[in-house]
Amino acid sequence: MTSFPIFTRLQVDNYGLFPGTKRKPGIDIDLQSGLTLVLGANGLGKTTLVSLIYRLCVGTYDIGALTASGELGGKKIQARKQPLSKRRWFAERVNDGAVNATATLNFELGSTSFSVTRALDDLDLLELRIDQELAPAEEAQYQRIIEESAGVNVFGEWILLLRHLAFYFEDRRALVWDPSAQRQLLRLLFLSPRASKEWVEAERDVLQRDSAARNTQAVLSRLEQTLAAGEEAASSDGEIREELAALQELQAVDQPKLDDLNGRVSELDERRNAARLDALTAEGRHESAYRDLERLQIQTIAAAFPTSGDTARYLMAQLVSDGICLACGHRSPKTSANLKKRLEDKRCVVCNSSLEPSAPAPSQRTINKAQKTLDAAAENFAAMKGSRDALEAEFEELVGQIQKLNRSVAERSARIDSLAKRLPPGDSELHEQRSEISVLRGRVEVMKAELDDRRDAYSQLIKRTSREIVSHKDHIQKNFLDFAEGFLLEKCELKWAPHKDTIGEAGPAIQFPAFVLVMGGTDFSSPQRRRGPDQVSESQREFIDLAFRMALIRVAGTGGSGSIVIDAPESSLDAVFVSRAAEVLTRFASEGENRLVITSNLVEGDLIPELMRRAKIHTPSNDRVVDLLKIAEPTTATRTLSRQYSEVRDRLFSKARRGSKK
Repeated sequence: MTSFPIFTRLQVDNYGLFPGTKRKPGIDIDLQSGLTLVLGANGLGKTTLVSLIYRLCVGTYDIGALTASGELGGKKIQARKQPLSKRRWFAERVNDGAVNATATLNFELGSTSFSVTRALDDLDLLELRIDQELAPAEEAQYQRIIEESAGVNVFGEWILLLRHLAFYFEDRRALVWDPSAQRQLLRLLFLSPRASKEWVEAERDVLQRDSAARNTQAVLSRLEQTLAAGEEAASSDGEIREELAALQELQAVDQPKLDDLNGRVSELDERRNAARLDALTAEGRHESAYRDLERLQIQTIAAAFPTSGDTARYLMAQLVSDGICLACGHRSPKTSANLKKRLEDKRCVVCNSSLEPSAPAPSQRTINKAQKTLDAAAENFAAMKGSRDALEAEFEELVGQIQKLNRSVAERSARIDSLAKRLPPGDSELHEQRSEISVLRGRVEVMKAELDDRRDAYSQLIKRTSREIVSHKDHIQKNFLDFAEGFLLEKCELKWAPHKDTIGEAGPAIQFPAFVLVMGGTDFSSPQRRRGPDQVSESQREFIDLAFRMALIRVAGTGGSGSIVIDAPESSLDAVFVSRAAEVLTRFASEGENRLVITSNLVEGDLIPELMRRAKIHTPSNDRVVDLLKIAEPTTATRTLSRQYSEVRDRLFSKARRGSKK
C-alpha cells in the first residue's frame, strides 16, 4: 500500500507575512486529526500558507507536466531542481527577503515520522529529524527516506502523489477526465514498487527506441532524397536510366499516399471502436426496454387471466408481445392484435367476455409509454448499428488500399534497386551512397523489429500488471459512489473503461487501466458518460474530482488515511448543496487519522459555518482555527475595514453556533 502524509504540525518563524501576535509570534499550528480551518481575506496569505506546506514536503524540486494540460509523466518522472528565481518565491513576498525566516513541518509517512525545517529565502534544508533523531540535513538523504517510507521508486513520484492527491491546487488536473494522470496514479498506488519500476523502465525503453528509430529513418530519408537527386542529374541516355526515373517518380507519388492512408487508418480505428461501444450500449438499452414492455404485458395478462397457471399466462403473453404462438411456432400478428384489443377493453382474452381484473393491471398509458421507449431504443440501436457497420466497411476498405499500395511500393523498390545495380560504371559517388543507404535500411529494419518486440513485451507487461489494479476497481468504485452520492443528488458512478493509447509515434494502441464518469442529468433518461469537465457544472466538477481523490486515499493509503489540503472550496455552491458538501468533507476528516485543511475567505456563505458546526468549532480561539486576521500582516483593506471584517467573522461563528442548537 502507498503511504500518504499525515501532517501534524506547522511552525513559521520570522516571516514578515505571518508576524503572529505579541504573546505568540509567528505561526504554530497543531494539525490534529479532522478539520483545520484557515480563515482570512484577500492578500493575507492563505495560498502562501498552502504552498508553504507543499514546499516543505518537496523542497526546491518539481517534475514536468504537473499542471492541468499535456501528457502526465513523459519519458521519466524525474524530480528536477528549480532555478533560483523560483526557489525565492517566498522571499519575494516580504520586504526583508526572508533572510532569517524558517518553517518546520512535522508529518508522518507510514510508520516513519519526519520533522523538516527549511530556510524561506531559498528553501534550503536546514534540519531533518527522522523518528525524532537528528539526521544529516541533505536533500539526497531526505529524498531517499521519503521514497522508502512512501513506497515509491523515485522522488518525482512522491511529488506526483502530493500534487494530484494531497493538495487541491487551483491548477490541478481533473483526474476523473485525465487518463494519463489516472494511468500514472493507479500504477503508483496499486502496484508494488518493483512492478511499478518495471512498468516505467519498459515504457521508457520503448520511447527511447521509438525516438532512435524515427531519427535513423529521418537520416535515411534525407540520404534517399540526395541519391535520387544525384541519379537524376547523372548523364545517361540508356533505357535503364529512363525506367529508373519513371519508377522513382511513381514512388514519389505513392509514398505520400501511403503515409496519408496510414495516418487515416489510426483515426478511423478510434472512431470504429467508439461506434462499437455506442452500438453495444444502444443494444443494451433496447433489450432493457423490451423486457420492461414484456413485464407490463405479462402483468396485464395476469390481471385479465387470473385463474390460469403460469404456463398459460406465458403462452398468451408471448403471443401478445411477439405475435408468435409457442404451441405451433407460427407467427400470427392478426391474433396478437385481437388479443391486445381485448386486453385494452378489459375483456377475456379467450372468450371475449367482459370481466374485471382480480389484480391491478398496468394502465394502457403505461404500456404505451413503454412501447414508445422500446420503439425509440430500437430506432437508436438501428442507427448506432448502421454507423458501426458503415465504419467497419470503411475501415476494411482502407486497410485493403494500404495493403495494395504497400505491395506496389515494395515491388517497385525492389525493381529500383535492381536497375541501380545495372547502371554503367563511372558514378562512384552514387554507388557509395547506395551502399550507405543499403546499410542504413538494414539498420532501420533491425531497429523497427526490435522496437516491435519491445512494444509487444511492454503490452504484455501492462496486461499482466493491470490485473492487480483491476482487483481494486470495485473497491474504488464503491468508495467513490459513497462520497459522490453524499455530494450529489444525480446518479454518479465510475465505470471501468481501459483507455487505448500508443507509446511513441506509431505502433498499436495499448489498453491502460482507467475509469470514466457516468452521470445522470435533467435531460437524460438514464446516466450518460461525461467525457470532459465541461459536461458538468462547476460545483459538480469540483466535488466529483474531490470524491475520486478521497476514494483513492481511502482505498490505497496505509490504514486508509491521508491528508488533503483544499484552497477555497466555497465557490459556486448553492445553499442546498452546501450542507451535503459539508457532510462529506466532515465525514472524510473524521475517518482514522485523516487531516483536512481548508482555507477560506471571510464570505457570507453557509459552507464554512456548516463545517464549523459539524466540527464543533464555535469560537475563533478554537485550536482548529487559524485566524489570519490576527496573525497575518494586515493589508490596507483589512486595516482600514478591520471592524467590518471582524463583524463578518463574528457572524460566521454565530451562524455556526445557531446551527449547533437546532
